[in-house]
Amino acid sequence: MKKICLFLSLLLFGATVGRSQSPAMDLFIEQLERLDGELTAAMAAGDRPAMETVYLEVAELYELQSGEVREAAAPIMGGVWYNIACMRSLRGDIKGAADALSKALDFGWNDYVYTMNDPDLARLRADSCFGALADRMK
Repeated sequence: MKKICLFLSLLLFGATVGRSQSPAMDLFIEQLERLDGELTAAMAAGDRPAMETVYLEVAELYELQSGEVREAAAPIMGGVWYNIACMRSLRGDIKGAADALSKALDFGWNDYVYTMNDPDLARLRADSCFGALADRMK
């Protein structure tokens, strides 16, 4: 898992789009801040199922957005789906991990070196489906 809390993404997101551009943007940021608190607690407890749940909630929240909010939030989604891939790989859900990594790539995830060395993805990398995903990062 890329050890970047949602909070860091929030800081980057907030610096990019700023507050009070629209009520929809403000609401989205408030929801992300709430989820960041949940993620921080889950990470501190080492609760991987809860971490995966929070990342999935962020993905669902993103899918509910439209217009400027969706466009502004898109850059954080690669990392969200990457971390979902890690959680799924760790619990042995190789198909789910591959699907999540594919979504991460769709959102621009391209950290080839990290992905090739991340111990959380060891099970996924051992599967024959990983080669095609790795090729997409090159």
